[in-house]
Amino acid sequence: MNPPAHTIEPDADRFIVKVGSHVAGYLAEDEEHPGLWLVRDQDGAFMGRQVSREAGAAFLAAWFVADEDG
Repeated sequence: MNPPAHTIEPDADRFIVKVGSHVAGYLAEDEEHPGLWLVRDQDGAFMGRQVSREAGAAFLAAWFVADEDG
């Protein structure tokens, strides 16, 4: 399954993941675990870690669409 279309936009020390004009969540490099990315939802709640920024963005986009459908 492919994630929905999304964008990754820089914002200070993190990145904003958007699906259309809606914020799906945020990504930031994990300082405690180099090489991993922290994934947070649009409210800032911790959602996990991913091995790449792109994988984190795809996860957030898919989760956002699934949560909206639910």
